[in-house]
Amino acid sequence: MTVGERLRELLKLRGMRISELARASGVRQQTLYAILNRNSSRVAPQTLRALAEALGVPLRCFFEEEPLLTMQTRRVPLLGDVAAGEPLLCEEHEGEFVDAAPGCDFALRVAGDSMEPLIHRGEIVFVRRQDDVRDGQIAVVIVDGEATLKRVYHLRTGVQLVSDNPAYAPMLFTPENSDNIRILGRAVSASREL
Repeated sequence: MTVGERLRELLKLRGMRISELARASGVRQQTLYAILNRNSSRVAPQTLRALAEALGVPLRCFFEEEPLLTMQTRRVPLLGDVAAGEPLLCEEHEGEFVDAAPGCDFALRVAGDSMEPLIHRGEIVFVRRQDDVRDGQIAVVIVDGEATLKRVYHLRTGVQLVSDNPAYAPMLFTPENSDNIRILGRAVSASREL
């Protein structure tokens, strides 16, 4: 099985579009189409790493013949709702678990529309715990004890949180007003099936 064939399977399994994968991985859409349409197994290692990370799968998924369904799921806690809009208190849903890819530590249900058209209200977002993200990546950010889902940009003057939906203005946090902001983790995938 070629890398392109395996990538096609992973996209289908995740319910992701090429444009979504391009945004999540930082790999250009033209490169993704070339991989999908090529019969070669040769893809730059850094590209494969970025794709595996964005899809929330181990790198070996591109090389092993093991069925993807057996390697891709594990149970993670569904911790509650996260705002895709104005920050809201993250309410815990005790005892709820959902199937997720390796590399995800917990899941949250989206309670707003600020990340549309990429992530929709009601979807489950799978999150990897980490204290920081690269510019442009989507993160769960705690602002004054409330959680929000935004793209993060590091500026000389502070941190900017940006929605995909243009109806929402960017939020800027400077050293003067950023005592109560922290990144909880990076959103690695979302599910429309749940």
